[in-house]
Amino acid sequence: MCQNDDVSEFRFLKLGFIMKSPKLTVEFFTHLPPETTIDILSRLPIRKIAISKLVCRSWRDLLRTREFADSHLSRSSSGLAICEYSSELRIFEFEDEHNHEHRHNPVTGFPCRKFATIRLPTAIQGSVNGLLFLRGITRQFDALHICNPITRECIQLPTPENYVNSPTIVANGFGVSKMTGRYKVVRVSLEYDRDPYTYELLGITKSSCHVYTLGTGKWRSVASVPPLGNNQYSIGAFLNGSLHWFVEDFKGSYSISRFDLETETFSTFALPPLLESDVHSQVVVALGDYLCVCDNLSDDEVVVWLMKEYGDEKSWTKEIVIRKPQFLRGFGGFASNFVCPVRVFERGHVLMSCYAVCLFCYSNETETAELAHMFGVFDGRRGMQVMLHRSSFLSLKCFPMENVTSF
Repeated sequence: MCQNDDVSEFRFLKLGFIMKSPKLTVEFFTHLPPETTIDILSRLPIRKIAISKLVCRSWRDLLRTREFADSHLSRSSSGLAICEYSSELRIFEFEDEHNHEHRHNPVTGFPCRKFATIRLPTAIQGSVNGLLFLRGITRQFDALHICNPITRECIQLPTPENYVNSPTIVANGFGVSKMTGRYKVVRVSLEYDRDPYTYELLGITKSSCHVYTLGTGKWRSVASVPPLGNNQYSIGAFLNGSLHWFVEDFKGSYSISRFDLETETFSTFALPPLLESDVHSQVVVALGDYLCVCDNLSDDEVVVWLMKEYGDEKSWTKEIVIRKPQFLRGFGGFASNFVCPVRVFERGHVLMSCYAVCLFCYSNETETAELAHMFGVFDGRRGMQVMLHRSSFLSLKCFPMENVTSF
């Protein structure tokens, strides 16, 4: 947002308060109880809140408090974080998060090169309460960051001890514990053996899990790590205080591994009755309040399964069957193997993500799909990633022991 826009929006904001009633001056609002002012301002769109900091010093200070951040987060609408690899990360918020027309407002954006080397990509590994977990791929090691795009604050996580760069399989995740509300990054590393001729994965020689709790400044090791197989495209799906990945036991059996962020223990869920046992064609995500598995084995359709009662393996339900649109084939067969829903809207409309290449909208009413160009034009050359994201004003400075920088 340019400076002229800031000034015009600031004037509009002041006039908006005053024009509704001549008695409602800025001085009137400065004498309201802080909790009342927080309640009023937390209902504004993100960009208007940012401009509100210019009204007076008391508002600026109030908008920086944890009380305001929590109040705003409880009311904020969901949106999207879209990362174009090696290019830009952009944040959007939906005007009406239930409306299938996807009316939205651009919130902010910044270059991805801030979190990786210029020619190598940055990937979103998680989004929780307005905080993004970013993995910047470098030649030496993965640069891991937690950032808040709204407050423009960032924490670079240290490299875990005994870090092994290669050959390893790494699965990441980010979430918040259900009882204590602690934000945690989880990193599972697996060292493996492959057949030198066929490159087939023969087995895991060593597994390790490290947990980084924001505010502690260090990684901790967790015992009893299940093998995650060779699915390197699985990002921990955060739901119900836990992270979820696919698990392979190298005997032809697959399941979902659950890591409870409160107890820091692993357990497993059985998969729904899929057509075949091929973990490379299934994606596990959180869809609203449900754990979701997307079966991409068919060349023609995507089957979306939901666990209707969390933890009940018998509650898996085939919820949506989506015809794969013809335009996906133009991106290559690999891309069409990783199609998953991002959000379900009213009347059964679904916003879908095709791994690394595009976003598209699918209508269950007409059984048709169209590219979601309203969020940008993606040609599949640079690569992109999308994740549901709820913007917030949660400051990283509230976590002690962290070196918070601005960007």
